[in-house]
Amino acid sequence: MGCVIPWALGLALARPDLKVLAVDGDGAALMRMGAMASVGAYGPPNLKHLLLDNGAHDSTGGQATVSPSISFAGVAAACGYSRAIEGDDLGDLVAWLEEPWRSGPSFARLWIRSGTPADLPRPSISPAAVKTRFMRHFAGGAR
Repeated sequence: MGCVIPWALGLALARPDLKVLAVDGDGAALMRMGAMASVGAYGPPNLKHLLLDNGAHDSTGGQATVSPSISFAGVAAACGYSRAIEGDDLGDLVAWLEEPWRSGPSFARLWIRSGTPADLPRPSISPAAVKTRFMRHFAGGAR
């Protein structure tokens, strides 16, 4: 929780040949808000940061976050992202996803409903296996 943005920043910097789309949650983003400052400071043009905001820490029991009082787009812009939008319109999100990659990182926040489907699949492999699979994939280049 809260580590996808530092991870995505490292990947974007290490592999400028890739387009990196990092999908984050509001609770995780709040826990690591400083990571947005690093993204803005390093400014990788191959990074898009999508924040799905349901106003809750769904993975730990559904506790409310303070996200309704935060303008994440304002934070992203202040940190140096080249573009930052927020809203609840899927059309705006699709347009953002289809936009050309910019001269710096781009940010979008989409408001979503809270709740986890009862039949949500869970990972079936260990974290160590995930790491190995990830490293193998990117060591040989994106396919």
